[in-house]
Amino acid sequence: MDLFIKHYVLRAAEGAVSALRAELGQLSQRIAEIDGVVGVDLLQDEADANRFIFIERWQSAAAYTAGSQLIDKAAFKAVLAHLGAPPEVATLKALGAG
Repeated sequence: MDLFIKHYVLRAAEGAVSALRAELGQLSQRIAEIDGVVGVDLLQDEADANRFIFIERWQSAAAYTAGSQLIDKAAFKAVLAHLGAPPEVATLKALGAG
C-alpha cells in the first residue's frame, strides 16, 4: 500500500507551548477517527520544546482529500492561533519497510 503522508513542522509562539500541545492533541484525535486514516503522530522536539512534528498517514491521496473536508476548520484556527511562525508542510512518500 502506498501511503499518503503529510508532515508538518510547527513552532509554538512565545508562551504558547502548552496551549499548542493541547490543540494538536485534540486535532490528532479528530483526524485519527476519520475513515482512511492509518495513523497520526504528534512529536515534541526534546532539544527545542517550541518545535512540534505532526504526521498524518492516509491510505491514499483521495482519502486525504475527502477526509480533510470532514475536519472542523475551527480546529485548524485554534492551532494557528498558537503558532509563532507559519507551519512547514511536506507531502512524503514512504521508501522502505517499517
